[in-house]
Amino acid sequence: MLTGLRNRAYYVEELNRLTRKGPWPVAVIAIDLNGLKAVNDDHGHVAGDALLRRAGEVLSKAVGGSGCAARIGGDEFAVLLSGADERAAQAVMEHVTSLQELNNQFYPGQLLSLAMGVAVAWDGAAVGAAVHQADIAMYEAKARYYESHGTDRRQR
Repeated sequence: MLTGLRNRAYYVEELNRLTRKGPWPVAVIAIDLNGLKAVNDDHGHVAGDALLRRAGEVLSKAVGGSGCAARIGGDEFAVLLSGADERAAQAVMEHVTSLQELNNQFYPGQLLSLAMGVAVAWDGAAVGAAVHQADIAMYEAKARYYESHGTDRRQR
């Protein structure tokens, strides 16, 4: 409800459907909101909720009707793109980044920052592995973000 995106239950159902029926390839984009704990700690949960809503707006606009964008955890999101290869998924990620930058111009102060990772499954048997690979790539992007900002994500 908060983000306007699908929830985890819908995401799991869609993931299972795509695993069984396709169409393949299926691109999985794992996304994490950088700095939510720090915003909640420093400015309160109302500010954190506002950041989550902004993330939902960006993902909803970037994905549109071409895929399934869902909030699957506290600060975790995922996008499923059926019939999409790596190039199509990269285009969606670039669109997310450009909308994120535009969003930050409209909401000065607390910057919206998303760490993203992508993987593609070429058949149903590989969907689970693609989810795992996208998570790994997202965590690598998240580590680069915190390293470049000189903070430890576990403390903030």
